[in-house]
Amino acid sequence: MRNRVLGALATAAAFAGVVGAAAAPASASSWITPEQVHSITNPRTAVFKETPAGTVQVRYGTYGGVQYGWGRVVNPAAGYDLMFEVDTDGDRKADTFSGDFNISGGGIHWTGGYPTSSSSKVAFRACITKQLTCAETTYRTAWW
Repeated sequence: MRNRVLGALATAAAFAGVVGAAAAPASASSWITPEQVHSITNPRTAVFKETPAGTVQVRYGTYGGVQYGWGRVVNPAAGYDLMFEVDTDGDRKADTFSGDFNISGGGIHWTGGYPTSSSSKVAFRACITKQLTCAETTYRTAWW
């Protein structure tokens, strides 16, 4: 009887571990929120582009001992979205992204942040757009 109870408890614990692991995708923990980005005290601009819709930038800095990159726009025109795209496999196409959508205009807006990497496969770019991706607009930075 004791062996059956212990076996059932072990099975339940293993099942709970599998279900718990599946509940949160691994990549979700890679991003930090715009609020966390805003608390970074050593931000620097990597690349930027001045456009008629605002100055769009890729910035980077350290949060919690990890370096992150994010997108930022200064003095944007109303009706645009700020997008920050991350290429993780070196093909210079977005594999994941963050955004600040439906900008009302003016001020400074920024996205969530993604960890930087020494790998040449990982790159970032930002844009201000009315399209679905940065690839569909010229109001974008170069890949960094």
